[in-house]
Order: sequence, then C-alpha cells, then structure tokens
Amino acid sequence: MQVLPWFAATFSTLLSRYMAKKLHHGLLLTGPKGIGKYQLALGLSNTLLCKQPSIDGPCEQCQSCNLRQAGNHPDFHVLESEKQLGVDKIREGIAKLSGTAQMGGNKVLLIPRADTMTEAAANALLKTLEEPTNNTFLLLITDSINKIMPTILSRCERQILSLPSVPESLNYLHAKGVEDASEALLAAYGYAPLRVEDALSGEQDISYRNFNDGMQALLAGDANLQVQTLANKWQDNAQQIALWCQQMAHDEYMKRQQAVDFKRYEACVDAVKTLQHAGVNKSMVLFGLLKQFQR
Repeated sequence: MQVLPWFAATFSTLLSRYMAKKLHHGLLLTGPKGIGKYQLALGLSNTLLCKQPSIDGPCEQCQSCNLRQAGNHPDFHVLESEKQLGVDKIREGIAKLSGTAQMGGNKVLLIPRADTMTEAAANALLKTLEEPTNNTFLLLITDSINKIMPTILSRCERQILSLPSVPESLNYLHAKGVEDASEALLAAYGYAPLRVEDALSGEQDISYRNFNDGMQALLAGDANLQVQTLANKWQDNAQQIALWCQQMAHDEYMKRQQAVDFKRYEACVDAVKTLQHAGVNKSMVLFGLLKQFQR
C-alpha cells in the first residue's frame, strides 16, 4: 500500500524507530477525519507483519506479506463495529493476542474507531496496553481524541497528525482525476482530501458540486430554480447546506466587506443553531436562509 505523500516523513520516522526496536507497543493516531490515518496505520501494520521489512516498508514478497495481501494473515486483527465497540469484541481481540504469533513474528491489533469503545471495552483493553504479550502492537485511530478515556491516553503514545497543505491535497486530488479540485472544494470538506474524494465518488445525497451549481443558479437569478424547490431538495442535508452557505457568505464578506454578506453570514449562523433542534421544519429554515442569497 502506497503511503500518502503528506505522511511519508511520519511513516519513515515510525519505521526507523521500529527497526531500532524503539517503537512503542501502543500507538494512538489522532487527527481530523479524511486525512488518511487508517491508510497510515495499515502501512505500519503491513511492515510490522513483514518478515523482511526495510526502512521503505514491507517487502511484499515473503510468506507473511502474501498472507496479508490475501486478507487472511493469522496475526492481524481489526476490531470494528457499526456503532459502539463493546467489551465482548475487545475481549475477543485480546484473546487472539494472548498466544504466540502463528507466523512467528509480530501480532497486530488495529482499532480504526477507538473513540467508539464503551467504558467497559476501554477498561478491558487497559491490561493489554499495560502488559502486552511479546511482539504485540496495538494501533488505535481516532478523529475525536476528547472521546478517548484518559486511562487509555496515558498508556498510548500519541501521533498527532495534521491536515496536509492545500498544494499537497490539490496535487493528490488532481492525480486522482478530480480535475475541478480547488481550494473552495477542499474548504467545503474541512480541507481533508480523502473526504473530498469520498464525497465525489460515493453515493452521497449531496456533494459540494451540487450545492455550488444550485447556488450559482440562484445567485444568477435563474427563474426556473425557485428557492422552495432547492429548500425541499436539500432538506435532508440541511445542516451541511447551512454550513456551506455560512462558508460562502464568510468568504464573500472577507473579499468585499459588504454589509449584505455579513447579514447573510449571521443568518447562516442562526440557521445552523436552529437546525440542531429536533423536530424543526428543515425545509422552512432553508427556505428562509436561501432567500437571503437570492438576488
């Protein structure tokens, strides 16, 4: 697996420490959603499992690499759950780590959404983090470090990962075939390139492209595109639409310093707050907001 370019230095540092036998057994990768923490963890896992690793990563040729490529390495375990990660799942993972590595190398336990662990699950993981069996590595990933129990935090080494630079993200997206990649598109997804990629390739109901096209038509005074039509069409994604409108109004105000843009920005802030209440008529809130943008 190719390591994402903005994590190349981090990956190299972690591998150097592993080769020098100085890599902590419990790593917590934390940072914004959509920057590739999971890909980094997989690249590290692949190297830890390899029989002939180098500073560049796994050899991709040994028996261990072949098993891992086939998706059935006996010493690699991923703990995932659709909602919360419960204690039974954690105990199941710990049990797999307790014996000797079947391939005679390392054992790796990967928890992609560590912040979804219940308190009981986190407590069950503590002993393994405190006293791991030989050649065992635990890799935890989170977008929300404030949701991780302090006891878990204190027993892991944190790798705080940042958003890539705008040029790095745009280069990545252009290489992936996103020809209209721009800073505005990046900003719509929190400057996280993998969120952009996911939104444009996935089955999401609304993408920034759809939003932008709709707003441009609205701003141009397209008589065929009535505000109510857009409000109804976008009501299932009302919160996201309001945030994108807020971003648009903010950018316009910073450029032009016009009172109308500031008024729109304030309306967006109010709409975002209103939409947090259950039972609110989302279409009506959006209608009122979009009217502010109509010319």
